[in-house]
Amino acid sequence: MDQSLRALGGKAKAASARPATWPGRFRNGIAPRRILQTGDHLFEAGDAQSDAFIVRSGHLKSYRVHRDGEEQILGMHGPGDVLGFDILIGRPASCSVVALEIASLELVDLGRGEVGDAGTAGYMSVLEGMYRELQRFSRLLYMDRHPAERRLAEFLLDFSREEGERGRSYYDLMLPFNRRDLACFLGLAPETLSRTFSRFQERGILSVDNREIHIIDNEALVAAAGE
Repeated sequence: MDQSLRALGGKAKAASARPATWPGRFRNGIAPRRILQTGDHLFEAGDAQSDAFIVRSGHLKSYRVHRDGEEQILGMHGPGDVLGFDILIGRPASCSVVALEIASLELVDLGRGEVGDAGTAGYMSVLEGMYRELQRFSRLLYMDRHPAERRLAEFLLDFSREEGERGRSYYDLMLPFNRRDLACFLGLAPETLSRTFSRFQERGILSVDNREIHIIDNEALVAAAGE
């Protein structure tokens, strides 16, 4: 998997620093757009899909609910991320996606070949989105092997990089996840997550005010992530 990720990442790198655009379904330069309010679903597991979406603003989470009712959070998605890849293989949605805040998304019909040819902005955007998803699932596979501090540090560094690539601060972060969702995503008990945040504050690595996170000592956070 690591080799596949590196190969795909090399092809997607050229698109990572710019906003994605779609050459399909534009009318007078404007792509179809959906606005979701907090708590609105973009789609739910099992839904038939004919379109994919690119996030323009806001954050969403993808999740599955197991037979015992337990929710598994698969990822958090922000501006530039692509959602709805199941349409590429003609299958219904494999997970649910819900808005964590007001979110704006543009629509593209992947099922009708409207992504564009290799090398176009649309093609590269989809490629980059697939690369990001592979990275996310690769991290999920190994997350439960790591202690709590490493899990939280890895998440914060990943989120920091993504925010920086979107033109925002690398060090002043506003988490769209609440503590319960973040604990669920990291595979930790909420109490364990709270204690881990407290330890990072005591060591001068972070300043934490609810969802507002300020990275004080980035090098120490990198060390905690094992990078």
